[in-house]
Amino acid sequence: MESYIEAKLLNKVISRFLSNEERLLYEKVINIENIISEKALTPEHFIDLIRAESPHKHVAEAFNLSLHELLEVLKDIEVKIEKRTKMIKAEARWLDCTNVVSTAFEKNENRKYFYTEGL
Repeated sequence: MESYIEAKLLNKVISRFLSNEERLLYEKVINIENIISEKALTPEHFIDLIRAESPHKHVAEAFNLSLHELLEVLKDIEVKIEKRTKMIKAEARWLDCTNVVSTAFEKNENRKYFYTEGL
């Protein structure tokens, strides 16, 4: 479940706090890396595929950037995402609603229900 919440938070940060250009660039790189990771059999194979296919170089050219400039922009975007994510996590409030929900819908002692504010 935590990975689900992390994914939702990441999507929120990307959609709300990155500029259109930053979002397009970041999503393009992540999508290409995900496609390559699906083909890779091992972490080493992933690195070999990245080297062979040079996806970052192609993205850099598509955005009229050098490879070095692309990597710097990606680093800046990741720092921005990390800062915003930490801020949201620190400000979020988790309200335990287990008693209300489980009384109304089901009795499951192994399940907890939370409402979050700020996520």
